Order: sequence, then structure tokens, then C-alpha cells
Amino acid sequence: MFKTALKNLFERIPVNNGTHFEFDYTIKRSKRKTLCVQIKHGAIKVMAPMNFPNTQILEFLSEKQPWIIAKLKQQQNLSAQLDQAKNDSFIFSLGILKSLIIHEATRFNLKETQQQLEITVPSRVSTETRGIYIKKQLSVWYKQRAEEYLPKRLALISDKTALYPQKVQIKQYKARWGSCNTQGVINLNSLLMMTPEYVIDYVIVHELCHLKHMNHSPQFWALVEKFYPQFKLAKAWLKENKIQLHSFHR
Repeated sequence: MFKTALKNLFERIPVNNGTHFEFDYTIKRSKRKTLCVQIKHGAIKVMAPMNFPNTQILEFLSEKQPWIIAKLKQQQNLSAQLDQAKNDSFIFSLGILKSLIIHEATRFNLKETQQQLEITVPSRVSTETRGIYIKKQLSVWYKQRAEEYLPKRLALISDKTALYPQKVQIKQYKARWGSCNTQGVINLNSLLMMTPEYVIDYVIVHELCHLKHMNHSPQFWALVEKFYPQFKLAKAWLKENKIQLHSFHR
């Protein structure tokens, strides 16, 4: 019974009523009260209330189809920029969108200026694998910066909030900026170094507040607001720039 119930949370609606979409999608049903669409890494997920009629979901997707297609193309274009490793691609560093300048030399080097990230790629790297190579090196660069910055920042905010984790770990996630488990271990995404410092502070406060509330209840958000009143600005920045950020996660 449990497996059947779990399976029913994710479904595809058979399109047999003349409605056709130019994309695949899945539906996740939960206790939420409204419909919404999530687009991550080119995957479309419809978040729906548990007993919401399929016919209304199809109508919702029909209305949203032009917007969904536009967002998919935007994600694909941004991802292709990095995958193809072209000059004048763009990438975030502490919230500043900087242009990638790519050179070829005998060994790798990365230099950051106010408006650019200058990357030197070894000549031994083939054109076909250059994009993958650059992405990997950027991931290493972000993690090195994160390991130096994030634990210190978290320690400072912990002192201000009197919320102390048992352990802090730096990882690279594809679909989350941080996490906190019941053992008091906080994980922070190294790609937070793409975001502004005030967004980093919000994510840290968010995870620290989970030490008190392992949920997203009104009490949890009240605690977040107590320690970080401008948290809505940080959430808005993440939402506004999520396509550019997710293009690197791909």
C-alpha cells in the first residue's frame, strides 16, 4: 500500500483530449493548496494539491505553455554557453555577473577581475572537452573559496543567533543551497559563492534556524525573520536568477 501511495505522488497525465505539449512533465501531489510549475535542469514538474482535477492541470499547462517553452530555451542557451566554453559567456561570482574570457596556454590559470573571469586552458585540452574541463575547474575554484569563507561566516552568525551546529560541511548540490539534519549537521552548497553575500547570510540563517525547527512552519519563518528581517529580498534574488544559477548545475 505504501509503494502504491508513493507512486501516486508522481504521475503523468495521459494526453487524450486533444491537448498537446512541446515538453514532458511530471506531477507531484502534496498537501499544498495551489498549482505551480518548477523548471530545473530542463525538467518540468507540476506541483499540485492532492485531489486537484487532471483537467484543470491540463488547462493550467496550456495557459503556461508559452512561458514554459521560453524558460526552457533560456536554460538551454545558458547551459550551452558554458558547455561550449565560448568567450563572452557569463557566470556569477558573489552576485556579480562576470564575462568569461578564455585563453589557451601551457597550463591552467584563473584570474578574477571586477568584471571578468579570465581562464587559461592548457593546449592539451581538446575543443570537444573544453567546456567540461572549464566547468570542473570552476567547481574546484568555487569550492576552495567556499571552504575558506562559509565556515567563518557561519561561525560569526552562530555567535549572533546563539545557534550552533554540531558540524559544518561544504558540498556541491544540484537542487539545494543547504541542508540541516536531526544530528545538527549543516551542509552548505559551495556554489553559494555565486550569490551575493546577503544571500549567503540568508541561507546560513535558514539552516541554523532548522536546528530549532526541522520544518518550514510559521514558527520557523518567524525565527528566520527575527535573525534576518530582509530574508525575502534574498529569496527574491535566488528566484530572479535561478535560471542563470541552475545553468551551472546542469
